[in-house]
Amino acid sequence: MLAGRIVGDATEAVDAAHALGYPAVLKAADPNLVHKSDVGGVRLNLADAAEVAAAYRAVVDATGDPRVLVQPQVATQAELVAGIVHDPLFGSLVMLGLGGVHTDLFADRALRLLPVTDTDAAAMWRSLRAAPLLTGYRGAPAADTAGIEDLVLRLGRLAEELPEVAELDLNPVLAGPDGVVAVDVKLRLAPVDAEPDPAGALREPA
Repeated sequence: MLAGRIVGDATEAVDAAHALGYPAVLKAADPNLVHKSDVGGVRLNLADAAEVAAAYRAVVDATGDPRVLVQPQVATQAELVAGIVHDPLFGSLVMLGLGGVHTDLFADRALRLLPVTDTDAAAMWRSLRAAPLLTGYRGAPAADTAGIEDLVLRLGRLAEELPEVAELDLNPVLAGPDGVVAVDVKLRLAPVDAEPDPAGALREPA
């Protein structure tokens, strides 16, 4: 997970940016905001204290919430979304897809039942329409696909061991040649009964 600090005023924002490093990124920290960039809740490539302070005020004016997340800027790479979703019939599923602002527009994603195997993890990213972006599209460096597969496997293990994770959303996950890093996370916990048996759910009733 990318380092970051939630702040409550412009001075704290500047201090956080100094500590984390420039260029900096500011994002609204309101957990109820799904698409922060759509409402003006994201400011990128902030080069100094003056830009950070101005960006803090702009984000707060746009959202009405003084809580702002400060993070270091990460070089542009392929943006993915990954996580855990819960289906009432099949139980926990692991999800991987095209992320960032394109998540809802293209709905390019893959789902797998538990347990997730090495073969599943590789097949998930390969099945995406955006897969060429991960393998060196038009001469760009290939992403760390082994790191993507490791992330998927870790999500599968988490879903098996903690079924109370009703929803986990990592978006965006930046996948580049030097590794994979989750920039933003949303988590929802809920009490659940025993997980349903996916194989049993697929069987015809007697």
